[in-house]
Amino acid sequence: MADVDVIELLEADHRLIGQLVMELEAADDPTEIRSLFLRVGQELAAHEAVEQQVLFPAFGRALAAAGENTIDRRMGEHEEVNELLAEMRILAPDGFGFAKRASALLLEVNSHFQFEEETVFTRMRAAMKPDELVELATQAATVKRHAPAFPNDHPHLG
Repeated sequence: MADVDVIELLEADHRLIGQLVMELEAADDPTEIRSLFLRVGQELAAHEAVEQQVLFPAFGRALAAAGENTIDRRMGEHEEVNELLAEMRILAPDGFGFAKRASALLLEVNSHFQFEEETVFTRMRAAMKPDELVELATQAATVKRHAPAFPNDHPHLG
């Protein structure tokens, strides 16, 4: 992992999560759907933790006030994805409501990932040195190891 930087790490997350969400949307067996859903939630929780604890603070420092609107937009997208996941968590995996939200989740994560790669990642590569991005990847790996099992799975939340 020594040569992997935080952007490469997060882009790999994007590919994995995108693939899992596509599989989730296409699946028709309730057991497989539930398993994929839990895996998507787990991967998104770890990814979100890295963004909130490592990427966004570094982005804010690297680009000062210019990055605030971009970070606010990313945080809003996290909230939208988490709301979809929370709704899906209580629905039957083989129900229409779940399938409808799975389609919305696919659109939401793809849009979020694309914009993030085109704006945040591009701007960070331009503003930060390669060794700084590698150091952030090391921090990201630590954060991932301690991430909640599902977005918003924190003791203080209901």
